[in-house]
Amino acid sequence: MKILLVEDDPTTAQIMGDTLQLWKQEVFLATSGKAAVAAAENQTFDLVLLDIMLPDGYGYDFITRMRIAQPDLMIITMTGNNTPEMEKRVRQHSITYYMAKPVNYEELKDIIDHISKKTAA
Repeated sequence: MKILLVEDDPTTAQIMGDTLQLWKQEVFLATSGKAAVAAAENQTFDLVLLDIMLPDGYGYDFITRMRIAQPDLMIITMTGNNTPEMEKRVRQHSITYYMAKPVNYEELKDIIDHISKKTAA
């Protein structure tokens, strides 16, 4: 699968990117919401892993713009500021899955495997 990883923390981006590549995923990195929108406008992705707290805004603020470019884009959001209010706000954007950080990599692998099977069908 072709995955856009939107993560501004260099350490997290490196670890997550390396892990995704070990799982045989094609990974592209964006470190801001604006970069994520530009990537979605210029390339096709199967999945976006979207951090909520980005240097140029909340990740969910960029979902609509990414979906204009790719209406069926699947998005998994990730946040270290997990609250019921945050989850409710993010889920209003019809995301595929909501994850709290630190990311449980076993759970993430299961989700990606499930999505891969759906997109291959």
